[in-house]
Amino acid sequence: MDYLNKYEDFLLKNASQITGIEASLRSLTYILPGRFHDAEFASQALYAALNLLGLYHNSILRRAAHAHADETKSDCEESAFNKYTSFWTNKSSLHKSCSNMLSVIAYTQVLLEMGIAKKLGKKAQWRVITALEAIKAILRLTLFRLTSNRMNLYPPHLQRDIDPAMLERNRKVAQRNVREYYTGTRTGVEMPRIANTIELNSSAPKSRNMRSKFADVTDYLMSKVLTPEKLRQPEQMVHIMNALGKSGEVLYILRPLLYVLAVLKYGRLSWRPWLFSLAVEILSQAMVRQAFEPTHGGRTKMMPLERQEYARRVKLLWLNFLRGAFYIHITRPRMERFCNSIENKPILSLASGILRDYLPLWEKYYFYTSSS
Repeated sequence: MDYLNKYEDFLLKNASQITGIEASLRSLTYILPGRFHDAEFASQALYAALNLLGLYHNSILRRAAHAHADETKSDCEESAFNKYTSFWTNKSSLHKSCSNMLSVIAYTQVLLEMGIAKKLGKKAQWRVITALEAIKAILRLTLFRLTSNRMNLYPPHLQRDIDPAMLERNRKVAQRNVREYYTGTRTGVEMPRIANTIELNSSAPKSRNMRSKFADVTDYLMSKVLTPEKLRQPEQMVHIMNALGKSGEVLYILRPLLYVLAVLKYGRLSWRPWLFSLAVEILSQAMVRQAFEPTHGGRTKMMPLERQEYARRVKLLWLNFLRGAFYIHITRPRMERFCNSIENKPILSLASGILRDYLPLWEKYYFYTSSS
């Protein structure tokens, strides 16, 4: 425990650099495949470790931000997504456990698939894929039930909505024992000092670790405006689905498992699993969309969080071009011809080399292009 406390203290002292280091190392994982023997496995191991470590960092930063808010008797602002997600994780320990399990599986599934395929072969690989998709389906159905049939949002864990640089600044101010609030002598009301809320000298060079939160008075005042999102309770941020919406959401949750079962029955080279999966995905999204359509015309009834999640799902439809029979028979041959056409051109040849290294991986490993 002493080592963990020391690590947390080190993290908070260098909070402004953490996000940049994580992003740099994560970018490195995208160009590692093909560089040396088993580079793709090393890349995924690093990617999984970084993401799992990122979850731990998020919990530390979030805890520190809430502690600072309690000390200064101020509000700890959080995004609508985090406000909604934290409500359900605090309300139900089962919800928190399911969310954590989904996050861990999502970050390690490619690594697990690679390891099993290398050690035990293709049959064991597809047994693991089926087991993981079944577990994820059960976890998502559980979350769907625990949230009273509300749309599942991604990611299942809290996002990092805390500025590490601001957190580091607050820590340094606290260590210098500098009061960030002025207390009225007659009223006893605490008000934030101007120097701690806006940038007084905008022409002066800003230190990376000591930048202020708001650029001017207008920004500060706008942050205090009560918008509908701020007033809305967490339960009101996502609708309870009607019968049509519930059917569409359940179908969307089961879609990856149904695809894997179809592949096991007909084989990866067959068009049946790909066409079946695409049809199920389009049908499920159409059902969810229709459930939010107003009965007498007008704008859709989707809340902002629901619109974001639905838009994300629509974008993921493009992944169908990178898997199954469509990828093997159509996408990959065209990509290989494209790589051949630019491999002798300066700069473009670098992109060609990276893309060419990924082509066999997208075909060999299911979770590389899975939208689940």
